[in-house]
Amino acid sequence: MLACAVGVIGPGAVSADAARPLRTGVSYIYENNPAAFENVRLTGSKLALTPLRWGRIAPTRLPASWNPANPADPNYDWEEFDIWVTNAVNAGLIPVFQVRGAPLWAQRCPGASEIDAPCKPDPAMLATFSSAAAYRYGGNFGGLPRVKYWQGLNEPNLSLYFMPQYEDGKPVSPALYRELINAFYAAVKAVDPSNVVIAAGLGPIAVPRYTIGPMRFTRELLCMRGHRHPRPLRGNCGGGVHFDIFDIHPYTSGSPAHEGGVNDVQLGDLEKLQALLRAADRAKRIKSQFKHTPLWLTEVSWDSQPPDPGGLPMRILKRWTAEALHRAWSARIDTIMWYSLRDGERYPDTPSYLTPESGLFFRGPTVAQDLPKANLFAYRFPFVAYPRKRGLYFWGRTPNSRGGKVTIQIRQPKGWTKATSVRADRFGVFHGVAPTGYGKSRRGAARAHYRGESSVPFSMRPIPDFRHPPFGKPIG
Repeated sequence: MLACAVGVIGPGAVSADAARPLRTGVSYIYENNPAAFENVRLTGSKLALTPLRWGRIAPTRLPASWNPANPADPNYDWEEFDIWVTNAVNAGLIPVFQVRGAPLWAQRCPGASEIDAPCKPDPAMLATFSSAAAYRYGGNFGGLPRVKYWQGLNEPNLSLYFMPQYEDGKPVSPALYRELINAFYAAVKAVDPSNVVIAAGLGPIAVPRYTIGPMRFTRELLCMRGHRHPRPLRGNCGGGVHFDIFDIHPYTSGSPAHEGGVNDVQLGDLEKLQALLRAADRAKRIKSQFKHTPLWLTEVSWDSQPPDPGGLPMRILKRWTAEALHRAWSARIDTIMWYSLRDGERYPDTPSYLTPESGLFFRGPTVAQDLPKANLFAYRFPFVAYPRKRGLYFWGRTPNSRGGKVTIQIRQPKGWTKATSVRADRFGVFHGVAPTGYGKSRRGAARAHYRGESSVPFSMRPIPDFRHPPFGKPIG
């Protein structure tokens, strides 16, 4: 009877507002085993990201004679990344290279000692290396596949990955990074104007004397001011900041609805960063191939319990995984990547909260022996359902990101019952409101069914936001 009584409000299709994609990916895939890329495909992902480590590819010491602009110069060692990009493309994935770090000879701070946390990298040297990389992976070099997406460095608002952050108590990393991303953009675009440049993903929170909050960093990078009503500073910001896509890593100290401080960007803060980017677009601060700058999330995750004893129990992690994707789509994000594919390797003397165990796969003896976690299926086929005044609101995306008929089912004492059907749009996204009181008692669950596959059931009992570190609570 319920199947006859419940329908989707409207003409039966999703609204025009839903015709927006939500591509998923996996970031920081270090393995070159083809099995790793097949596992990425199992997550429903289209993209795979890995760091292209400048300090590892380039020579440790400056050679007496070499041509750093030549991708075939024998002083470069590209082999690891040649294999990686070939395996990614052979698996049907879109590769994303994050140019990361800098060799010591390309850093301008006396006594610089870290290649992954470079200190004042030289913009001209970064441009030369990036040009060589873009040529090598331009689709016309040595039979190697083309890489279209290029990211310039990692988390320049964190001293873990970029120095200095402050000088004489004033933030300097935004201005330093502006020089770097402009040089990077020019180099990558000179090789192929259709290449897409992604600004470095920013860390999510402000830590005094250590980290510049991403909202403050973005305002200073783009020469903007104001919290609630962003507006441009006087001048032209040195001609503007060049990138096509902005990126944030909104790790969240709680649920997907959790908000951080005024200069933080956690999952609950995406709208305020979008508002800042829109204001910067209007002020023509961003020089891009797009009229409206897209915002990507290339790192999002929580550690799971198990294996992390301080991680999220899987019952909660499954729900938060689906809710994170829904929140991203609702904030007009079209690309989100999970960090990472498999759990990090645990070492006896390392606390659990310092070992990333947020993979979509439990780490096995080999990649081929890795086992999928339950929340992988919530990432592959995200689905949420919330009781509302007008009925049961639902949203989801099909596992293959393609259109077609989706059946919405609700759990009854005798099993799963069809509530309604809806058609996913050409991106696989579907949503609607079923006019039923189901779920208002906070009992039961709903799920979506598409071409023989069912989503993870979504409970009608809400889980209130609570504080929880994304990489697990210290235990013991």
